[in-house]
Amino acid sequence: MPLEKYPTGIRGLDIVIGFTIIFLGSWIILDSAILEPTLVFLLALGLVFIGFIRVGKGVLMKEVSKITRSIKIVSGLSAIFLAFAALYFSELTMSVLITLLTFGIMFLGMARLAVGFAEKDMRTVTRIVYVVGGGTVFFFGFIAAIYPSLGLFTLKMILSVTFLILGSLRVAAGVSGEIR
Repeated sequence: MPLEKYPTGIRGLDIVIGFTIIFLGSWIILDSAILEPTLVFLLALGLVFIGFIRVGKGVLMKEVSKITRSIKIVSGLSAIFLAFAALYFSELTMSVLITLLTFGIMFLGMARLAVGFAEKDMRTVTRIVYVVGGGTVFFFGFIAAIYPSLGLFTLKMILSVTFLILGSLRVAAGVSGEIR
């Protein structure tokens, strides 16, 4: 999408939320004292931010295809729902809560893959970034979902790298104006 069609407010939100997600991912990596409840909270918070921006983009960006808009809205609402479910049902075991959140991450990865394949008018480089980024995010989320009993350190690393990728893609979307 050309820069002039990418609404300035959404570009700004992409950058702010992208840096917020990068900050959360970095915090999870760097703070060795983070325990599982804090990890769940930080992951849920990040998913809520990402979900809201995806819903907003799906509603406001009229220039993209209806399929892409639908994917953004559904994946955003799914991320928000799973994040709030993990926060609301905090009495569940940590492995169940982390699995809920990793499903949200997997939805976001699948959405990036789908947009990369659906938007034929995007530049090839942009489509490749979407497919590779979405595939990586989905893969990390999948690993964390099927092995929620991995050590806390390993889960922290997998999920924080996922947040670093998601945040970087979001910042790139805001700065370039090309990535949707």
